[in-house]
Amino acid sequence: MAAFSAALDIACRAALALAGIALVAMVVIVGWSVFGRFVLNDTPAWAEQVAMLLLGWVILGAAAAGVREGTHMGFDTLRGVMPAPLARLCEILTDLVVAGFGLGMVWFGTELAAGVWDATLPTTGLPSGVEYMPIVLGGVLIALFGAERLAAGLRGEAAPGQADTLLVSDA
Repeated sequence: MAAFSAALDIACRAALALAGIALVAMVVIVGWSVFGRFVLNDTPAWAEQVAMLLLGWVILGAAAAGVREGTHMGFDTLRGVMPAPLARLCEILTDLVVAGFGLGMVWFGTELAAGVWDATLPTTGLPSGVEYMPIVLGGVLIALFGAERLAAGLRGEAAPGQADTLLVSDA
């Protein structure tokens, strides 16, 4: 299990790195688009479509990492006042739902991508299915990270990758 957790740690870091690179690229592309529109009076046609494609990678890469690191939005107030066994059951059910949601993203995202793969995005020339790949790969990571948290919860261990400090708290 330690090797699997180490591999997921690498995957989490890669997802965050990809999201960061995509965010920087998106900012550069949108900046170029604005510069082209207002300074050169010649807006690049591909800029908006590519920025939207990158946005999917930013959102789903960061969301998957948030599942692994435990920094995703949650409602811990109620669980904090529950008896320990009931709170543990809620944590296990939450991880089960998250893993199932990730599997649903993989399943339906794959169906969406396969259904439109033959079409072409007009401004980029890429297959239309590329738009749905962040859903599929983000779903794979969310399912794996959720399953890892679920397995730890069932063994009575702390969830892997748990953040040491909270950025936002409901307290």
